[in-house]
Amino acid sequence: MSPGGHLLTTALTCAAVQVTTGSVALAAGVLAGGFLIDVDHVVDYLTFDRRRDLRPAAFLRYYSEQRLQRAVLLLHSYELLAALIALSWAMNSTWLWGYSLGMALHLPLDVLFNGRALSKNLVPFYSFAYRWHAGFRAEPLLGVTAPRPVPGGFWRCFFAELFPRPAAEPAPVARPARSGPRPAPAHSVPAA
Repeated sequence: MSPGGHLLTTALTCAAVQVTTGSVALAAGVLAGGFLIDVDHVVDYLTFDRRRDLRPAAFLRYYSEQRLQRAVLLLHSYELLAALIALSWAMNSTWLWGYSLGMALHLPLDVLFNGRALSKNLVPFYSFAYRWHAGFRAEPLLGVTAPRPVPGGFWRCFFAELFPRPAAEPAPVARPARSGPRPAPAHSVPAA
């Protein structure tokens, strides 16, 4: 899912949590787990893919066009979610419960929207052990062998779900070759 999609869904969830529970700590945890979790993309971009262009538009285009080489994504895993739920329960931490709730919102949205964009089942991808087993290499994990250019600028990429990619234009249909002379068009003047 695009950052804008996560921002909108997380903001709505934070508002609902705040209105129904009145807990600022719970809402702040939802914000961190639902939106700020994506900071691990920046870590991968800088550390594992060794990218140095720090402009937000360059970073966003890099991911939107599926140019990543490694997908470590330390914060995007079922294993971490399970550990955080256990820790939330053991510590009875409202903030950690909120983070777990935000993460439980974030991961399925990624599975759904990113899987649809890649035409691939991404349920196993969000297991850290699965990515580790593949050496964190993006190509076998995501099935992307070449960059997929996306039209538009920063905001179109940031809110990709609001501006879906246009469908590929169908190839022109070739007309069968005719044998023999072609008839003259109806509007032409006959030769004298």
